[in-house]
Amino acid sequence: MHNTPLFRVLQSLGKRERAELTRWVESPFVNRRPEVARLCAHLCQLLDKDAPGEAYRKTVLWNYLTLPNPQSPINQSSYDDAAMRHTMSFLFRTVKQWLAYREWAQDDTAINLHLVRTLRKKGLTKVFAKEFKNFGSSKSLIRQSIDFHLVQYQIQFEHWEAEHRTGRAETRQLESASAAFGAFVASSALRHGCAALDQSHDGFFPENLDFLPETLAAVEAGRYGDVPAVQIYFHCFRLMQSDAEMHFQALKNLLALHTDLFPPEEIRDVYMVAVNFCIRQLNTGAREYVREAFDLYRSGLQRGIILDNGLLPKATYQNIMLLALALDEWQWARQFLENYRTSLAAGERHNAYHFNLALWHFRRKEYAQAQEILRRVEFRDVHYNLDARRMMVRMYFDTGEVAALESLLHSFRIYLQRHRNIGYHRELNFNFVRCVHRLLQLEPGDEASRQKLHLKILNEKYLAEREWLLEQTNS
Repeated sequence: MHNTPLFRVLQSLGKRERAELTRWVESPFVNRRPEVARLCAHLCQLLDKDAPGEAYRKTVLWNYLTLPNPQSPINQSSYDDAAMRHTMSFLFRTVKQWLAYREWAQDDTAINLHLVRTLRKKGLTKVFAKEFKNFGSSKSLIRQSIDFHLVQYQIQFEHWEAEHRTGRAETRQLESASAAFGAFVASSALRHGCAALDQSHDGFFPENLDFLPETLAAVEAGRYGDVPAVQIYFHCFRLMQSDAEMHFQALKNLLALHTDLFPPEEIRDVYMVAVNFCIRQLNTGAREYVREAFDLYRSGLQRGIILDNGLLPKATYQNIMLLALALDEWQWARQFLENYRTSLAAGERHNAYHFNLALWHFRRKEYAQAQEILRRVEFRDVHYNLDARRMMVRMYFDTGEVAALESLLHSFRIYLQRHRNIGYHRELNFNFVRCVHRLLQLEPGDEASRQKLHLKILNEKYLAEREWLLEQTNS
């Protein structure tokens, strides 16, 4: 049972959702097989109570289903695998219907569209006209994401169909439907192009995707200038393709104006395209993009679009704090760590919060607080462990604790020798340890050796904390 799609779906539901599902399956409108309803209720009860795995074996479930029940067609004592599979199959089909209905019922636009379509087919002209008028002013149509344009096309086409049957149809209705469909195709093609650029290797060409070359040409010729979805995805695509500043500025302005027109899960990816452009520029030394990246992150947090299903990735959590510190936004960064602590995944929340809190104190040169936090946390994540060790090395060096530093460098080297499957991070940190060890060996006044070490740090291909090391050889 544990490996079946039925079990995985039921397990993914919350307690309230399982209660709602049980009522659905018990309804004679959707299910008239009492053994199916009984199996559903029993499985949901087991999951609610976190029952042991033995309780989910099909033979055990069969014994429950075959308890005396005059309404059930299953009343035999010996296990029948075919009958059990049949019952599970019926239940899974009913569960899938509930999932589909639940999703559909939360979409007012889909409900209203199906309603006016049914009224039009039944020839209920007056009722159709009233409902269509209400539909056109619905608050659910305020957003203008890609799907909005598809719905607009469907609405306009339903209007034309209804008017056509009464002989009152006008060409402008078809023109409106065509324009909405064109906006849907154009924005979809551009979004697909962005996804292809994100996932592809060097062999991607725009002409490989249907409608993308035509859409790019149309937008550059001035079409769809009043369609936010098309404009946003156009500049998003060009930015990913060329890293051109003009497209970043255009995209940033569009996001400031139109972010609220899109659902969070759609516009989040666009925000990250803009953020990643800033990070690429930062990696080339363009420090002015610190503010750009920080403002994008902060705007995304304020609008509630950076979090994915309520969760903030630990890498994003740290990136936001580091950007804030680079701008001397100390209090904002400290409050951010607290405010979004519970937005981290439960399994990594403790370490991510404490590591970044230690980093916050470290950057303020509050070494005692930073060391106390790091000593109290066991970082099982190898990358946190490496970062924490480098932080401790720098603190011991800055405070002149030579004995502690030499001991740490020794244990750091052993740690790296034992962890061979961390890619280039191993070489980055090995070289860091070597350079710090050579720093300790420098004799006062030996400028030749200091200059030689400076050049080695400057030219080393893989080296962690390069900027800090260069500062030490410049002093």
